Amino acid sequence: MKISISQKAVWVAVISLGFFPLLLNGAEAADFRVTPSIRLGQGWDSNIFGTSDNVVSDFYSTVIPQLVFDAASPTLSMQLLAGVEGRWYYDHPEVSSAGYSKFLRLTPIDNGWKPTARFSVAPAAYYLETSNQAARAFFIPVDPTVPPQGTATYGLQKSRDFGASIGLRYQATPIVETAATVYGIVRQFPDQPGGGFDSKTLGADALIRYAFSQSSSAGVYGRGSRENFDQTPDAKVFGAGLLGGHQFSSAFRIDGRLGMSFARQLASATDNSEHTLNDPEGSITLAYTENTFQAGLYGNVGYTGLSGSAQITRQGTVGINLSDQFAQRWTWSLGGNYQISRPVFGVISNDVKTLNGTGSIRYVPWEWGAFDLTGYSTRQQSDVPNGDLNRYSVVLGFTLGRTDIRSGYTVF
Repeated sequence: MKISISQKAVWVAVISLGFFPLLLNGAEAADFRVTPSIRLGQGWDSNIFGTSDNVVSDFYSTVIPQLVFDAASPTLSMQLLAGVEGRWYYDHPEVSSAGYSKFLRLTPIDNGWKPTARFSVAPAAYYLETSNQAARAFFIPVDPTVPPQGTATYGLQKSRDFGASIGLRYQATPIVETAATVYGIVRQFPDQPGGGFDSKTLGADALIRYAFSQSSSAGVYGRGSRENFDQTPDAKVFGAGLLGGHQFSSAFRIDGRLGMSFARQLASATDNSEHTLNDPEGSITLAYTENTFQAGLYGNVGYTGLSGSAQITRQGTVGINLSDQFAQRWTWSLGGNYQISRPVFGVISNDVKTLNGTGSIRYVPWEWGAFDLTGYSTRQQSDVPNGDLNRYSVVLGFTLGRTDIRSGYTVF
């Protein structure tokens, strides 16, 4: 019997919750906390259909119940987040939905589970079903060992993303570390007839790192993935190169990769020949933390099958995230990413350039409630007909629930 993507997401949640007590069995100071909340909001959307030729704006109401489950002990630290957004437009009920967005994410913290001092296991998973492509661009986690997702959008269509990975790390010696990650990713567009833009990715990434000092390290990596598409030829992507990292201070760190990537499009019933390409690839992440201020910058370029165009693309992405607490009860955050994507094996090459941004200011007058003003923006340029679009939205929200996850309800 075929299992739907929604059923997969449910099983991820059930299995994740079931593993927590098993992994923590016998651990000292085991701590389970659950933090429920619900966010109520009133917002405005400049382009509810997400198109360039039928731009319609409308006000809407939104309700987002959410649950955060934390498990922590000396050997394990994991977080599971799940929620759903209902959105109702005032003048366009045909766009409204009680399941406008559904999301679930399992995140390892500090390398996840550490059964021994040298070995750690980091399981991770996410599920997202949404019609809000701007919000989607900030939900999918950024991981240098997993190919980056595409952020382009074409009109009002729902997307489903399901990803799961498991990372293994082993400290062979005090200065030599080995690591491997295996991952699977599914992307679906249920509004497209026949699933023509659906794709699946299965891949692995391995590395070995040598620490020159407590602040500097370098090594080599290799990766490979198979890209499966519903209506276009499948492909394989490989990459290898050098990696390095340096801790400049207690507040600032930089990590990066630089190598070569190889893409091969397999023969199909309509094309008996194979096509190959190779180009440089790389990624970089910068992290800065000082008191309550946090900043992150990332960039990557390479071949990927996750652009949403059902084919291999050469894709480059840069992004930034900033946040700070500027007063006792006030915080702000800003985020943005810019992406260029170009098909490499198609007869016609169509560039898609997407710029997404978000900003929020939050006020916490009580321990059990908080106000926020949040905005999203999307600007896209494309050679595809009707591919250009602008979309902006802003929402004033009130969250009812514990405002600090660390003060959530202790389960056991």
